[in-house]
Amino acid sequence: MIHLLKKALIMFCFTMAFNSSASASANEVHAAKPIIWQLWPEKPPGDHVELPAEYDKTKPGDKLYGGLPVIRLTNVTKPTLVIYKPNKEIDTGTAIIIAPGGGTSILAYDLEGTEVAEWFTSIGVTAIILKYRVPGKAFNKDKQWLSAAQDGQRAVSLVRGRASELGIKPAKIGIMGFSAGGIAVAYTTVIKERMYEPVDKYDEISFTPNYAAPIYAGGSPPDTVLPKETPPVFMVVAHDDKNMSLGMVNTYISLKKSGVSAELHIYESGGHGFGVRKTGLPIAKWPERMQEWMVRLRLL
Repeated sequence: MIHLLKKALIMFCFTMAFNSSASASANEVHAAKPIIWQLWPEKPPGDHVELPAEYDKTKPGDKLYGGLPVIRLTNVTKPTLVIYKPNKEIDTGTAIIIAPGGGTSILAYDLEGTEVAEWFTSIGVTAIILKYRVPGKAFNKDKQWLSAAQDGQRAVSLVRGRASELGIKPAKIGIMGFSAGGIAVAYTTVIKERMYEPVDKYDEISFTPNYAAPIYAGGSPPDTVLPKETPPVFMVVAHDDKNMSLGMVNTYISLKKSGVSAELHIYESGGHGFGVRKTGLPIAKWPERMQEWMVRLRLL
């Protein structure tokens, strides 16, 4: 059963108000410059291959999202947590870890990272970008999802273990994953087995988040049984997202059958990779729906 569940979750992983021109300035919603933590005390687990420094591989003529280009970071081998605190006056003590998408080969770092963090800080949430490893095929060739799974589990444990340093509540830590960033969501919310050998005291702390939000992040195959202990889940997908819409519906059904609190929003149009950018479509309002959901869960 565990083997089948893992297989299903790998398939799950693979199968807002603000944008660059119309957002509030960072000074209005961020308390200060971001805090950066190294995710691992030494080298991350797994194989290690020396690669050129990480860089933005976006080229002129690449696809635009919401009329804007996307930062596509590649060769990320040194994972970090980039932490944005909201202004003290609106800080709720709630935190969310954000895993950008990118097919395990790049990170859509602004579209599904910094812009999302800016929106969350504007509503009083500490936003933590998980800059997980995307070494491409350089290592874990047959398990390219493994680095994201390991980094996701480590991120939740580390943030919870150091919550007092950030002024956040250990029982109000969530995780969000866009597209392939759903790997980090799946391996923290559903899988209970740590995917690496513990390296320090923080790995003695639970990596299960208190809430989760896979956004156009694929979904489980039909008839997948998800644990009833899964935390509350908020999901968004577009009907015309060919690769993800049915999977997310299946995940919702599995959550419903297991008695897990869940909310799924399906918009007619939006495609894949819309982030929180203003597209002129109704789907651009999904962050407001998530804010309402968080209020109902008393996270805000």
